[in-house]
Amino acid sequence: MASNVPDFEEYRKEKQQQADQDFIELLELYTGWLKHHTNLREKVRAKHLFAELTNRAVEDLEEQPWKRYFEDWFAFDYITIIGTRLFDMFVKEKADVLSPEKIQMSGLVMTAALEPFQILKQEDQGALVTPLLREDEKRLTSLFETSRNVGETSYILARTIHCGFENRIFSPIVPLVLPEQNDFIDQWKTLSKAKEAEQQRLRFMKENGASWLAFAATRS
Repeated sequence: MASNVPDFEEYRKEKQQQADQDFIELLELYTGWLKHHTNLREKVRAKHLFAELTNRAVEDLEEQPWKRYFEDWFAFDYITIIGTRLFDMFVKEKADVLSPEKIQMSGLVMTAALEPFQILKQEDQGALVTPLLREDEKRLTSLFETSRNVGETSYILARTIHCGFENRIFSPIVPLVLPEQNDFIDQWKTLSKAKEAEQQRLRFMKENGASWLAFAATRS
């Protein structure tokens, strides 16, 4: 006799696959839109701002991995001359053709900021981490199969959203080398708590998260 007990694991797997597919399609649509809506003047301005934030030379942004780091920041965090972010412009323009699922996911992307994490435990397809500026734990996995493993490092910088049942990384995974004692880190923790009390933490992280790239392990 066939069992009528629902297979929750299979249901969860199917829902996760659909959520991941919706997210990938959303990012692909945005990538295509961005290619046709990138203003050269904006890109030049953005590179100078990013170089200042990360303490790099503008010329470094033409080489990997800094080119990837810049492109991610430009796509999701950079504030244009008219005072808006490019992803926000994309969603506003495409709202009438995006599915309800993609609209909902877009809202999560809009609020996703670069954030430093401490790795507590490496796993086959991700890691158990704790945000460096908060006191909770979460499991992170990459949206893209080619970068499932977060690498052999104690700290990373990443942009994440809750997608389906998973916390998905959808930015380059940046290994960080943090000094044991550093005024910058202490100041960030203090500022983060203050901004959270003022309900301004998200804005603060979106505008300043890239400054953690000054500690990128790839820095020469």
